[in-house]
Amino acid sequence: MSAGTSTALGDGTVGVDVGGTWLRVRTGDVTERRTAPSLLNHPGLSTSELTDLLLDELLLVAEPGGRVVVSLGAAMNDLTSRVYGSAPLWGDARLRRDLVGELRLRRPDTGWCVHNDVTCALADFAASVANEGHRHVGYLTVSSGIALKVADLPARRIVVDGNGLQGEVGHMKTPVPADVPYLLGLDCDCGGTGHLASISAGPAIPRVAKALGMSGFEPGTFAARLSANDPEAAALLRVVTYPVAEMIRWLWATQPLLDLLGIGGGVAEGLTEHFEHALHEHLEAETNYSDAGGVRGRSAIRVLRPGAVDPIRGAERMADGFLTVVTS
Repeated sequence: MSAGTSTALGDGTVGVDVGGTWLRVRTGDVTERRTAPSLLNHPGLSTSELTDLLLDELLLVAEPGGRVVVSLGAAMNDLTSRVYGSAPLWGDARLRRDLVGELRLRRPDTGWCVHNDVTCALADFAASVANEGHRHVGYLTVSSGIALKVADLPARRIVVDGNGLQGEVGHMKTPVPADVPYLLGLDCDCGGTGHLASISAGPAIPRVAKALGMSGFEPGTFAARLSANDPEAAALLRVVTYPVAEMIRWLWATQPLLDLLGIGGGVAEGLTEHFEHALHEHLEAETNYSDAGGVRGRSAIRVLRPGAVDPIRGAERMADGFLTVVTS
């Protein structure tokens, strides 16, 4: 466990960010980082055991009469807080439990506000650019999982489907560079194959490297090798950023009101300038007549630096109504 100083929450509010690798708990302006109760960290535990551990962690921080705001790294209904699943947390399991309902049943004296982590990150990112005149603003996380959320900023709303979902792009089938079609056979942690997260999410990168005949790309080494101008590292980065760039091209082709996309998460923030440079190289290459004159340009994308977006602060913004979730 480690502790540090962070943006302070309001009195009586405890914030929790649940990711596949870390669980962060903030009280006041102090944040504690703990190992997340996830399949990534505890591959021998069952889904039931992992969800029980998560509930125990959340119940531990609840105070009578207080409020707990949670940024949860899982696909979930942002209208009802019903959780569907999470590859980093529970692998290919499909949840049958109403986790938020259990929290409210066991601690009715505490106010619970739980949203998807990308929703929370979007709220924090949107708040930081709310005065810049954008129409629609998006946030894409490239981390232990990959997901997207887009908000209508003037209306301060996020539109979701009938299941309360938007932007689960990490588990869509993905394109890969033409010279490596075999990468489409790589497994995704959700149980599928050939997904965007199979190529570009953090846990996938060592597997992609192995499939390409490369070695030495365990967590923590990629950025160092890029900084050392390692040509193997540069080639790997071009491959793992290609699906992300193609997904952004699709967004630009179908979402004309999307003026700004923030990109964060452990992979993007950990590789920072390297990730940004590779992404723009892909996006600035003309692929068809619609690219004539350049795509929307560098100002339409911001690869965020570590700490620029805070999901816990975003969870508090959601609880306070900065953005609302609607179906139409």
